[in-house]
Amino acid sequence: MAGHLTLTQPLVVEFVGLPGVGKSHATRLVAARLAAVGTPARSSALRINHELGRSRRVLYKSGICAMEALGRPGRAAKVGRALIGSGQQSRVDVLRLLYNWLFLVGLLRRARNRPVVELLDEGIYQLLWSIGFAGDERVIPDYSSTFLVGPPSAVPLPDVVVAVEAPLGLIQARMASRKARAGRLDRMEAAERQAALVRGADLLDKLLSENVGLGGELSGPLLRRVRNGGSGQLEADVATLVDELASLAE
Repeated sequence: MAGHLTLTQPLVVEFVGLPGVGKSHATRLVAARLAAVGTPARSSALRINHELGRSRRVLYKSGICAMEALGRPGRAAKVGRALIGSGQQSRVDVLRLLYNWLFLVGLLRRARNRPVVELLDEGIYQLLWSIGFAGDERVIPDYSSTFLVGPPSAVPLPDVVVAVEAPLGLIQARMASRKARAGRLDRMEAAERQAALVRGADLLDKLLSENVGLGGELSGPLLRRVRNGGSGQLEADVATLVDELASLAE
């Protein structure tokens, strides 16, 4: 992370992790703790995805996607071609991932113009995980350069990536207790879901390794971890994280 970050140079934080690990909960907790210590923070992604009604949400996200695609058509086309070759099951999946990429990049770009700590419960790194998980996981090392490398004006990235972690058995139990079955893993039977979580955890480890330029690049995002295996564990890790984020945002 280059340079000294102040509230005139916004701080962008992305949370990444397996489905059911508690990324949104951790994001809300960090936002509340930052506000409590007087550090301006917000989560536009949480507000758009969880607080807006369906019609307003679709309209808002589509507007951001259109601005990003029209403003940088060459970049959008390059990402689209990469997604076509990433082993997705259908064209609908390719279009969905491209839509999400345009939205997230547009959101990151907007966050760079706001003097707050912007918290993303899911972002570019999570999307790259989804691409490998739903398609061919072997594309992760090769495609990371397409999605993560380039000038800041073309490839806005978070300053800090926070990996949210929990035991796989606990994640499995949380997912089994969900009433909604919107996600792919939610609709799986227990044995199939467990195998998918093991594969997803391995893929996430690869994503957060030096092989994709996160763990070892001085110019890349800082990597931090919080454990969501229990309330006391999460509270302690969030407190440490908030202290660091507040210091970076001074």
